[in-house]
Amino acid sequence: MSQSIYKLFHDRTAENIRVEVGRLRDGLLFGSKKKVDKFGKVDIQCDIAALEILLSDYILDYKTPNPNERQLKTRSEWHDFLTETEHLSFNECLLILLGISPTLSDLIEPTLYKIKLNDIKTLQEKHLSLIFFQRVENHLLRERFRSNNINTDEFIKWALDYKYLRTIEN
Repeated sequence: MSQSIYKLFHDRTAENIRVEVGRLRDGLLFGSKKKVDKFGKVDIQCDIAALEILLSDYILDYKTPNPNERQLKTRSEWHDFLTETEHLSFNECLLILLGISPTLSDLIEPTLYKIKLNDIKTLQEKHLSLIFFQRVENHLLRERFRSNNINTDEFIKWALDYKYLRTIEN
């Protein structure tokens, strides 16, 4: 019996996230004082450290011909969450859809799935969570799954139907 291998349907999803996170990091690092104040009163060093972690091969990259050990581990972690768990948290599902290792789900606001569009001010100082909140994947996921505990099989079926994931028979 063959086992399904899951991949992102579009590699550009992860590429887009890498670009958005990189822009946020650059804005925090190299932005003017006025630009940094626009981000709000935050611990900038803490945000930059989190962004650096995320950018250091925790985002899927299948275009690299010779992936490093961290990238291979990210691929494995990402896939293992889909194949070896019965339930996922909302944040883990969102990261899977975006091509990010779900092990980093703690970097996102834990109640992201509950935040309504008119309550977005609660994310004003949480830049990374705000980036994820604004993604269409977040809104579609929230529309379909209205809790923090999501059955993995239901999530996979939904993600395949919406063409966020694809299977490759091994």
